Amino acid sequence: MEGKYFLVQIRRTNNAYDKGVVVKDSLIGARQSYHAYLGAYGYGHDPDTDYVACYIISMNGEVCDAMIDNRIAPASTPQPEQEA
Repeated sequence: MEGKYFLVQIRRTNNAYDKGVVVKDSLIGARQSYHAYLGAYGYGHDPDTDYVACYIISMNGEVCDAMIDNRIAPASTPQPEQEA
């Protein structure tokens, strides 16, 4: 049986989302690209990117690896007005 791995890549840079799926022949190849993508865009390496998600999924639907680097600032919630 053919074995392929799907590397799902998502990032948000300057408030715009970019995504893609890369097909790899092996889990090792998928992991190499997974770590390269996270190294290039995640963990504050690219200051304009504030969200990075990577997943490796097998042909059987198994999630082999998953990582999310979410540095999107939380929206401020308005405080209710105090009665006088």
